Amino acid sequence: MNGKEQKTYLIVGLGRFGTALCEKLASLGQNVIGVDSSAAPVAEIADKISVAAQMDVTDEASLVKIGAKEADVAIVTIGEAVEPSVLSTSLLVELGVPLVIARACSKIHARVLERVGAHRVIFPEWDMGARIGEALVYPWYSSFTRIDGGNFVIGKISPLPEMIGHTMAELKFSQKYKVIVILMEYGGKQHSPNPMRPIEEGDKLWIQGTIDDIQALVGAE
Repeated sequence: MNGKEQKTYLIVGLGRFGTALCEKLASLGQNVIGVDSSAAPVAEIADKISVAAQMDVTDEASLVKIGAKEADVAIVTIGEAVEPSVLSTSLLVELGVPLVIARACSKIHARVLERVGAHRVIFPEWDMGARIGEALVYPWYSSFTRIDGGNFVIGKISPLPEMIGHTMAELKFSQKYKVIVILMEYGGKQHSPNPMRPIEEGDKLWIQGTIDDIQALVGAE
């Protein structure tokens, strides 16, 4: 487990998104329960996760029997079928699952899911589309991670030639480049930023900033 805490994840809906989620969680050493109303996707995933079952995902007794009350996280991945998505989400919230995440296919669907108590609503298709669009406009973006809820991202860059041989203090780094250095890598190790250490060729800088400010910095390379 490499120090990771094992949790039990209940995945409701085994379409492409649900199946991919099951496989990834299982590969990370987590206890995964996958359920779907159809037999085919259940059979395909059965040997890859802890438990796979065909069942009525809107039936409370079936959810309890499969282990919903013992789940740490439940993710309802049903997309277009709005009614079973909402009913399943509502039941899982009522059963006391600590974290219920539900996939929405529209803003109206999302509002309904929020009203029945979903702790978090996700739009995977929209999020992926937005990320691909940003990666097309900003080629550097694929190596950065967006901070939820804002326009800030975190990622690693090589120093610009103009930085080599100068300290962050000399460069007035944050003021000049509008980003914050949160970590430095050199000598094969990670270090807290030292504003008095000259930046060297081969160093790596972990920076945080807005997409526009990092585009102004990295996009000019």
